[in-house]
Amino acid sequence: MTVDEGIKYLQSSGAKITETRVAIMRSLEDRCDHPSAEQLFIELKPKHPTLSIATVYSTTQLLAKASLLRILSIDEKKVYFDPNLEPHGHFLCKSCKRVFDVPVDFDAVFEFDAPSCISSVDTADVFYYGLCVKCDTRRRTTSKG
Repeated sequence: MTVDEGIKYLQSSGAKITETRVAIMRSLEDRCDHPSAEQLFIELKPKHPTLSIATVYSTTQLLAKASLLRILSIDEKKVYFDPNLEPHGHFLCKSCKRVFDVPVDFDAVFEFDAPSCISSVDTADVFYYGLCVKCDTRRRTTSKG
C-alpha cells in the first residue's frame, strides 16, 4: 500500500483526508512488522495529539475495504495490520506476540477434496502458532538454569 493509493481511495469514497489519516497510512507504508492498532496509536500519538484509537480502527477498516491493507485476526485479543498484499501466511509467536510472514504454497492450499456443500473457494488464510527462535532460545536457557 502506498500513501497515494490510500489518499485516492479515501477521496473517491468521500472520506475526509486528515493529517492523522495520512500519518496512519505513512506509518503503514512498506512495513513488515504487522503492527496492531494499539502499537500504531502509541507510535503516532506523540506527534498527533488529537489521534484516537477509533481513528486508527476506522482508517484501517477503510484501507482494508479498498484492498490496500489486510487485517489479521490471528490473535483472539487484538488485530494486526499487514500492508503486504502478496500471497503469504503468518506465524504468531505465542510468547512475544510478534507476527512473521511465512511463505506458503497456495496452490497446495486450494487443492483439497471439498465436501459437496462447498461450491468454490475464493481466499484462504494460513496462520501458524508457536515460538519464535528468540523466545524458544530464552525458554531453553531459562529451563537449564
